[in-house]
Formats: sequence, C-alpha cells, structure tokens
Amino acid sequence: MKSFLAALLAILVSVTARAADMPVKAPTALPPPYNWSGFYLGANVGGAWTSGSLNIPGNNLYGGLTEFIGGVQAGYNFQAGHLLFGVEGDFDGATFGHPVLPTPTLGSVSQNWIGTVAGRVGLVEDRWLLYGKFGGGWVQSNASLNFPGVTWQGSNTSSGWLAGVGIEYGFKSHWTIKLEYDYVGLGHWTSPTVPPIPLNRDLQMVKFGANYKFESGLPDTVAPARTVHSAEHSEGEDLAKKSQNPIADLVSVPFQSNTNFNAGPFNRTQEVLNIQPVVPLSLNADWNLISRTIMPVISQPSPFFDSNTNGIGDITQEFFVSPTHPGSLIWGVGPVFTIPSATDPILGQGKVLLGPTAVALVTPGHWVIGVLANNQWSVGGNPLRPSVNQFLVQPFINYNMAHGWYLTSSPIMTANWLAAPGQQWTVPIGGGFGRLFKLGDQPVSASIQGFYNVVRPDGAPAWQLRLFFSLLFPER
Repeated sequence: MKSFLAALLAILVSVTARAADMPVKAPTALPPPYNWSGFYLGANVGGAWTSGSLNIPGNNLYGGLTEFIGGVQAGYNFQAGHLLFGVEGDFDGATFGHPVLPTPTLGSVSQNWIGTVAGRVGLVEDRWLLYGKFGGGWVQSNASLNFPGVTWQGSNTSSGWLAGVGIEYGFKSHWTIKLEYDYVGLGHWTSPTVPPIPLNRDLQMVKFGANYKFESGLPDTVAPARTVHSAEHSEGEDLAKKSQNPIADLVSVPFQSNTNFNAGPFNRTQEVLNIQPVVPLSLNADWNLISRTIMPVISQPSPFFDSNTNGIGDITQEFFVSPTHPGSLIWGVGPVFTIPSATDPILGQGKVLLGPTAVALVTPGHWVIGVLANNQWSVGGNPLRPSVNQFLVQPFINYNMAHGWYLTSSPIMTANWLAAPGQQWTVPIGGGFGRLFKLGDQPVSASIQGFYNVVRPDGAPAWQLRLFFSLLFPER
C-alpha cells in the first residue's frame, strides 16, 4: 500500500511539474477606449427657428423665422477618464427668404449669421460622448418696417447666453459625427420708431456635424487598417446586398435625384436632390444605431408665377436601433424628426416634425426585399403655418445578378392625412436597373428608375425619373 501511494504521489508531482512548464494562453486583450482629447475642426448644417414675432398692428403674416444654417466649428477636448472638458466655437451663415404669401407685409426680418463660443462638459463611454455646453452667442439681424407713418430699416448684432446638449460618436480614428440642440437667449430688439416695434429673437437650432480630430482616437496598433478589396469582392453580391439594406453595417453617401415632370399650374419640372449619408454606430456587441440624414436640394415650381425657387429644404434625421446579429428577418426601429431648415418658405413646411420610423427586410438568395415606413406630426415651428400629419412607406425589392448588375423597384408612397378626401395619397408604380462597380478604388452603386403616379392629388406630377448614385465605404 505504501509503495502504491508513493508511486501515485510521484505521478502527481510529475504531472504538476509538466503543467507548470506548459505555456498559458494569455487572456484576450480588450481594445483600448476611444481617446477624445485634442484639437478638432469640423463643419455643420441644420435648421434654426424662432417663435417670436413683430408686434405690428394688423400684420398677420409674420410668426417667426425658420431658416437653413451651415458653417464650421473648432475646439479642444481634455479627457479625464469618463469625463470630458472642452471649449468650442462655431460660425454659421443663416438664410431666410421672403414671407409665405407674395404680398407686401408691414414688416420683415432676416438673420445673416450666428456665432457661438461655449464650454463643454461631457460623459464618455468609449466611442460615445454625451455633452452639455454653456456660453454666449451673437446674431446679426436685419429688419424693416413699412406701415402708415413708419418706414424704417435697421441692422443689429446682439449677444446673449447659449445653452445646449449633444451627442457625438467616433466612427473613425480621426473622425466623429454629432447631433446638437442649442438655445440662444437674445432678448428683444426694439426699433427706434414711434410707435416702437419689439422683435423677439430667441433662437433654437438643431445641427448635424462632423469633426476631424488631429490626434487619433485609437492607437496606431489598433486603428482600423484600410483593407485592400479586390474588384471581385467590391462588386460581389455581399456588398451589393449591404448597399441595398437601409440599416446595414456600412457607411455610405447616397445622392438621389427625383425629377417630377409637369408639376404645378404651369406644368414646370420639380427637382429634388436628396443627399442622405448613412453612418452605423455601435451601441454594444448586440445592438447598432443607424443614423440616416436626408438633406434635400430643391427646385420648386411657384404656385403663383411661371418660375422656380431653388434652395435647401427641411432636413430629416432618422435613427434605427437594429440587432447586430439578426436572424432571417433584419429589422430596425427608432425616431424620425424634421427641422424647418428651408431657405425659402415655399421649399419647406415651417414646422418641427417628430414621429416613429421602422424598417424590415429579408435577403433570400439573390433577393433583397423589405419596407421602410414612418409617420410624422408637427410639434413646433412657425405657428402661422398649417399643421402637419404625414405618412411615408417605401417598399423595395432588388434582384442581384452577375457582374454587379441588379433589378430594382423602390416607389415612395406618401399620404397627407390632413388633406381633403381624394387628395391624400400619392402612389407610384415602376422600377429600373442598376449596377455596383468601382471608380478607381472607390466602390459605388448607381441606378435609374421610372415611376408613374397611379394615385395623386390634383396638380401633382404624373411621372417621375429617379437617378441614384451612392459612394460605399465598406472599411470601418
């Protein structure tokens, strides 16, 4: 028995010694968190609006400004753990057209530029930054009065306090995108006339921006390397399906041109070019947040004259929360909102819109089949503009073939629930074809479609031509 125990002990000692000599697998190293510190420079676009009014007796046309803004920003961040401290300044040009009705008014006002300087304090969670800002703002305004006994024009630059909140995401080692809301309290500007006319200019702004960080957010060893994709891979069906999926994990910049023929009382051509960058944002290992911005550049026929008005329309922002690893059904849900950013009243609705949006699709075989839908209601904006309750649904079907070619149909159906019966729906039918290919090393997708509106309100165009061109960025 003693000899057996001695032998067993010797075996255990031998096994233990060998185990001690065996290499131990090191635990998987977690990637370092995103670094927000350093200088940055960027650009922004968005919309601004006021709820104040010129208090002129008998003037019922002026109920506040809505305007498109665009400009640049620069700043510096200092990160301490999960806290961020910084300073930021921005400068935006503002545009606003004439009143909604083509008749003389007793007064008008416009804003030319907006500047702000503010401190930022935020909470950092890897690539995400939630921040607040507080500082000062400056606005340059022009105003005119023209009613019995009073004719006056003036220009004024005034200052006030600024408060805002925003969210920012580092989607590349040197690049971030952000969504920000700001309120600038400017107080009243009173004209030196008899009677004196006060103008309330407190300003609200929503901005979409992108920043370039001079200091990389990731160490060189973990910064995403640019992968060289072969032409066969870039033109392959996997990338084609991703480009046709509105909530794919793929950065893209689509340009969608919609030409509507014989619109309005003078049968003119309406052109709407939608610039709609799509950026997927990682919430965690299980969920993505897909950001989709739609900025329309419009040539709109006048309802009163045989002419067109050109400019920027109201900007729409969609967010879709979508599972990172979906099953056979790919889906996403979230909010959609529209800001009154039109450079002329005829190009927008003058209202802040808000509502839900959703998308669902399947990708069996060579097919990509799905539907996107949303509904928006007016929740703010110019009180003199009509209320809004509008619905949009876009079914889409794509069949992918060899050499990057595909067949496609994606009609955009809309409903204005507040319109008279028989005037609510616009329902097009049609389709076309497209191809995924490369311009140099840049993957792109292009298509052409034609539609006929089988149901439409009175005066709406019957035919539409859609040209589509999208820059694809499969590297993350």
